[in-house]
Amino acid sequence: MKIALYASYQEGEEIPGYVRYALGHLAKTDFKVVLLTNERKLSQKTYEFLADNNIELFLTQNHGYDFGMWRRYLHMQAISNSENENIERLLLINDSVVYYRDKFEEYFQRAEESPADVISLTSNDEFAPHLQSFFLYMKPAALGVFFMHIFETPEQTEFYDVTRRLEVGLSEKFAEADVRMESLYHTERPVFFAYRELIEQGAGFIKRKLLQRRFSYEEKKHFVRYHAYDALNENYHALIEKAGFAPDFKKEWLPRCEDSLIDRVRDFAWEKTFQLAGFPAKRLLDKFKKH
Repeated sequence: MKIALYASYQEGEEIPGYVRYALGHLAKTDFKVVLLTNERKLSQKTYEFLADNNIELFLTQNHGYDFGMWRRYLHMQAISNSENENIERLLLINDSVVYYRDKFEEYFQRAEESPADVISLTSNDEFAPHLQSFFLYMKPAALGVFFMHIFETPEQTEFYDVTRRLEVGLSEKFAEADVRMESLYHTERPVFFAYRELIEQGAGFIKRKLLQRRFSYEEKKHFVRYHAYDALNENYHALIEKAGFAPDFKKEWLPRCEDSLIDRVRDFAWEKTFQLAGFPAKRLLDKFKKH
């Protein structure tokens, strides 16, 4: 059995266009597709879309982030019918990434051709070297380690605890068990600063946070501190439009930044100052933030 678990936190009755796009194309592969999303009222149109594409719906509590959703679904399956024992391929995927081209068959083919046991699209060195969990394609040799890790690690309530203990921790467990890992795309810069590279490589996906510029003050400082001011303020919508959408992907499905012009001008001022003046400006900014 091949199963793809797509975790998505959303508000409102409708599924965003970019989520429908990914789910619809995943459903055309030989994977059973399950949408795991937070409990809420959904529209009749949403139910019809899921039924038309033979996508299973799993409504769950809003806690534990994506790993919490994946854990609860797999736990339910283990109790109800032991399907976990029959899984040959498991894909974990979530809505933190927007796929504006349908390259799932290509990703899967490259993953199958790889000698690795678990494959992601990208890897990251923050905290420790690890595969990024927004896309994890696991073969049988990786599944035992994954199930043990997700069921034995306590559910986390803070985002960075999820990242450190569940995402990074999973790669550490894979390494300890000699499970081979590989990412399909590589960049010269750290990956979160390198989406221009990935777009130009034709990777066909982008982190939603970059499109929405949805970063905390500390996260913005992180970009500028590591000389990635350009990556923080890049016009990713223009880059993607230049690179080209899939014919069946609508431009309006790309999430947009909701900051006001005043917010953008204010951010531009302190980010540019920090970029040029470095840590003295950072200390001044931090002092200002406290008052």
